[in-house]
Amino acid sequence: MTNLIPERKTSEEERFEDDYYSYFQAPENFTRYTPTSSFLDKIFEEKPFSLLDLGCGNGALCKYLPVRCDYLGVDHSELAIEECLKLYPNRNFVAKDLSLFLSQLVEKKQKFDAVVLAGLLFHSVDKETEEKKDDVEIIQFCLDKILNDKGYLAIVVPFAYGNHPSHNLFVRAKWLQNSVEKMLEISKAKIVHENISLQIGLDERVRQQKVIPDWFISDSNADYSSAFDGTYMATWTFIACPST
Repeated sequence: MTNLIPERKTSEEERFEDDYYSYFQAPENFTRYTPTSSFLDKIFEEKPFSLLDLGCGNGALCKYLPVRCDYLGVDHSELAIEECLKLYPNRNFVAKDLSLFLSQLVEKKQKFDAVVLAGLLFHSVDKETEEKKDDVEIIQFCLDKILNDKGYLAIVVPFAYGNHPSHNLFVRAKWLQNSVEKMLEISKAKIVHENISLQIGLDERVRQQKVIPDWFISDSNADYSSAFDGTYMATWTFIACPST
């Protein structure tokens, strides 16, 4: 594995040294991945298909993909990829900056039947400069340069929300949905599947971690409009294909 990454660690890499990302592997988190894996398994029937997992983290998506899936996971964190190789020695992983990696794929004219962005949007940064990357640009590049003609782009957006329209976390959930739909509209992509899934019991698992994720909103800190409102963790899954 070629190392083309600066030696300094990002805050995400430092968290890999603790158990910050262990919740990805928790059984309670399976609904983060199963809408995508089930859709692809069905759409490709019994045929082999290739999949690129951008920002793969600790490779949790691998748990839910069929064996016939030719999987490649890439992440700019060397610590993440080291963990992936331990957990899934039969899958392929690369540690490299995403922009550099995608450019190299284009040079090699390598394309995939599916590209997955799970938790990548709104969080993708340049490891060297720490500048935020353009999410629409990432989506457009994948659609135009990385996907096969009949390929699928899966976007998984995690979030926390309350169950009342006036709750600010509910408002954020709607903002996330509208933002992703707008990005796909700008990129002229057609949404062929959309799913929102609760992650039951994950809140308790997160509370037990040594380091609590930034996005986690505990009940005591949520600004409920009613004593009966609750906070939930969920994922919104969008699966799109290039418009023809």
